[in-house]
Amino acid sequence: MHPPLLSDSVEIGIVTTNMSDMRAFYGELLGLKYESELAFPGGHMHRYHLGGAIIKLVSYDTAPANEVIPGGGHSARGYRYISMGVNGLSAWFKELKANGVDIPVDVTAFADGIGFGFIADPDGNWIEVFGIL
Repeated sequence: MHPPLLSDSVEIGIVTTNMSDMRAFYGELLGLKYESELAFPGGHMHRYHLGGAIIKLVSYDTAPANEVIPGGGHSARGYRYISMGVNGLSAWFKELKANGVDIPVDVTAFADGIGFGFIADPDGNWIEVFGIL
């Protein structure tokens, strides 16, 4: 049975206890367009656009008991990373390195002129970046 979708985009929730650094990373460093802040019972979120998707930075009044499990897909089962495609992958990774971004997997070519790498946000969540080298 297919649900009657309200939209055709994906919204990804990232729970954090480090909202200031996370907002700086996603909003300023990655340059994602800020949409809005939303308060809800027990917490609040800040919403950013990543193409047609929404990244939701969420904090709760009572912090979760468990920490982030860093390490992308090799560290645990379940949702482990998000992916984004860019032009000029190698040049962008050089900029990210110059800004002190954690790069657990540097740019790796896998086809003619195409590659991938992984960056980590301030909480240790991995983001796969792929695209034209």
